[in-house]
Order: sequence, then C-alpha cells, then structure tokens
Amino acid sequence: MSLKSRLLVYINSLLLITIIFGLLAIMVISQKNVRDEILSTQSLAVFAIENGIQKNPEFYLFQEDDDTFGLSELTELRHLQIQFINSNGRVIEETRGDLNNISQPPLWFQNILGNFSSTIPSKKIEILQRGKIIGNILIKPEPIYEYSEIWEQVNLGLWIMLTFFGFVNLIIFILFSYMIKPINKIIEGFEKLEGGNYKASVSKSNILELNMIGRKFNSMVGKLKNNNYKIHKLSQDLINVQEQEKKELARNLHDELGQVLTAIQAEAASIPNARSKKSQNLAAESIISLSKNIMLSTREIIKNLSLGLLDELGFEDAVKDLVDSWQKRYKRIKISSKIDASALEVISEENQPHIYRIIQEALTNIAKHSKAKKISIHIFHPNRKNKVKIVIENDGFNPNNINVEGTGLMGIRERVNQIKGKININKGKLFKITIELNVKE
Repeated sequence: MSLKSRLLVYINSLLLITIIFGLLAIMVISQKNVRDEILSTQSLAVFAIENGIQKNPEFYLFQEDDDTFGLSELTELRHLQIQFINSNGRVIEETRGDLNNISQPPLWFQNILGNFSSTIPSKKIEILQRGKIIGNILIKPEPIYEYSEIWEQVNLGLWIMLTFFGFVNLIIFILFSYMIKPINKIIEGFEKLEGGNYKASVSKSNILELNMIGRKFNSMVGKLKNNNYKIHKLSQDLINVQEQEKKELARNLHDELGQVLTAIQAEAASIPNARSKKSQNLAAESIISLSKNIMLSTREIIKNLSLGLLDELGFEDAVKDLVDSWQKRYKRIKISSKIDASALEVISEENQPHIYRIIQEALTNIAKHSKAKKISIHIFHPNRKNKVKIVIENDGFNPNNINVEGTGLMGIRERVNQIKGKININKGKLFKITIELNVKE
C-alpha cells in the first residue's frame, strides 16, 4: 500500500470514528431535548385539564351536542395523545395528530431508540359529574413524534458530517499530492542512481524533513561517486600491478634461473669431455653451487608470492625478516620495528596475514612515493582492552601528494575494512598511519 493510500485510510478511519461518536452525541442530545419537550407538554396538558375540564366538566360537556370535550379538534398537538374514556372503558374521544406531515423514521431506527429509551409514563385524570365518575382522560406520549424529530436531527447531522468528510478527503488528497512531489523526486533520484547515474540530485523543497533527506541523498551520491571512482581506479591499478608482477617474475626467472640453468647445462656438458679427474670435480662443484643459487632464488620468489613464511617462522620473525630484507635493499633509510609481547598474545592467526601485508604494502608505498630517512613500525596492545594498534610513520612526507591517495593506501584501507578495523592517516610533518583492530582477550 502506498503512503498516500495508507494516510487516507488512517485519516478516514479517524473521521469515521468521529462521525459515529458525533451521531451518537446528536442522538443523545436530541433525545434529551425532545423528552424534555414531551414532559413539558404533558405537564402543561395535565395542568390545563385538571384546572379546566376536571373542575368544570358540565361547562365543557354542555358546549357539545355529543357529550365530548372537543379533543378531536386538537390536530396540531404533537408528542401527546389525549383520550377520553368513559366509565365502561370505551374511548369516546381522542386527539387526532396529523401523521402524514411528519417524516417517518426507518423501522430499524425506531427499534434502536425503543431499545435504548425509557418509557415516559402516561397520566390519568378522573372526570367527575355531580359526584359520580363518568370516565377519565388519559394523557400518554406518542413516541412516533419523538422518533421523527430525533431522526430529523440525526439525518441533518449525518449529511453535514458526510459533506465535511468528503471535503476533508478532497483537501487532504490535494495537499498530499502537492507534498509528495519531493518524495517522487527522491524516488526518481534513486532510480537514476540505480542505473549508474551519479549526477542525480534532489532539489530543495518547502518541507524540512524532506530537505534533510534530500541533503543526505545528495551527500550519499557524492560519496558513492567518489567511491566508485576509487574502486575503478583501484581495479585498473590492480590490473597494472598484476601485469607488472608478471613481467617482474618473468624477468627474475629469465635473468636468475635461466642463466643459472644455462650455466649448469654448460658445466654438465663439459664433464664427459674433461681430460682429468680434477676438471670433472670442478665442474661438479660448480653445478652444486649453481643449484644452491637456484634454490635460494626460487625460495626468495616463493616468499614474495606467498605467506608460507608465517607458518615457517611465525608472525614476529616473519615481520622481522620482511623489515631486514627491505633494509638490505634500501640501506639509506633507517627502519626500526617493535612488536610488544602483549600484542602477540591477542592477535589472531586470521589477522596475522593481513597485518603482514599491510606492513609490506606500507613499506612499498614509502619506497615509491616518499623520500623518507627514518621509518618506524610499532605494534602494541594499549591499556584499553580488546584493542591492538599498528602505527607506521615516516619522515618523508610529500606536500604535493597531500590530497592524493594512490593504490597503496587504498589497498591498505580495503584490508583494514576486511578485518573490521579502523584506520587514520595523518599527513603532518610525519606521515603516520594508525590502525586499530578489535581482538578477543
């Protein structure tokens, strides 16, 4: 169900409940007013009969030729029916209300009122003539008049409420259609964003909450655009790095292993043609030496391609070996590393390869983009529980790269995110990378 439909259902439900309670209130108030009118009319009729007919019955009877009181002429009397009943119990005369001129309420309405209304008692007045009871006048309420007036009030109130109901729905529909336009623009923006259009934006509206959503949407689009650019750049750089690594591996195999294998082949071929035992021994020793060089070169290549070194040496010694190897290649840079024993106890085996690669990538990044003279690597377990910090800093900060984040730093960020850590890069006088990891005690 749409937001517009849901809102209309809620509002109509509230209006319907209001109408029902309003009609009930109208019925109760109308019934009270009509019953007060009936009681007042009944009291007035009793007063008139007691002070007129009851005290002077001869006067009224002598006015008519058929010994009646003229009750049948009271055609405009409402709410009451007055009957003259003789001593034999026969109705001699009664008022005749005009039922044709009143609005007859539906039968179901009469039944409801009949079930919830208390009966107004009738009044009976004895008529004496010369000390003898000649009959009595019975004054009883006529409920059809009461029901008719209540029905008129309810009917009028119902039409007013239905008109108000329709008017409110129309106003709400128009206003909500106007107010929902910014939401439609936000939906269109998401559809464009889903299609890869990072130029989508939501314009400002007159609704504060929708303006906040629009600002958040525009900010999100900007971040997604930036992240998409970074991911695209990272993918391209990774492809380039892979191609570069393949070329470097091929060059190493060709320059180191290929030359050594060629030399072994030449030495082996010279053995059958050697004239002396000594020459054969020298050729064999040369082959053995060349084979050892192959083993060392192969091991170095494998070490760079895989992390089997962690299993062989352990995390601490593997990091030291990485630092020592790096120091041999870049002798002009002074590098120091420290791994606290408390940190080694809490770093999980799953995180060790990632930390090793982060340090390796950071050193490679420094070699490519920095003119550092000093590098410091510190892995420690601070006083706060369940945390390990890795701090890598160097003094080779390049101001030209202050707003540039290359593949190296992007790769480090991705690895930190993969192990659900936090990273902070401070580009001050010292280029400092601080990584914080959650660990289990």
